[in-house]
Amino acid sequence: MNTQTVLEKYGLSRQTAAKYIDAITRSNQTQTAEELNVSRDTINRYKNAFSEMDAQERLLLISNLTQEKLLDQV
Repeated sequence: MNTQTVLEKYGLSRQTAAKYIDAITRSNQTQTAEELNVSRDTINRYKNAFSEMDAQERLLLISNLTQEKLLDQV
């Protein structure tokens, strides 16, 4: 299992998923939607997708996408 496979399985965009992970940890859903310039429905869809994932899938996405973001900032 890899990051792209999990993203495709749940119909998520890599870029939006990475931004969602970052924003949702410090904001509520409305603020996250505003920050990402997407609708609250989109944020709700991402929330539901993350809820449907098993723990291994969720941890894989969170760790890999967070690591990519960190490396981009270096």
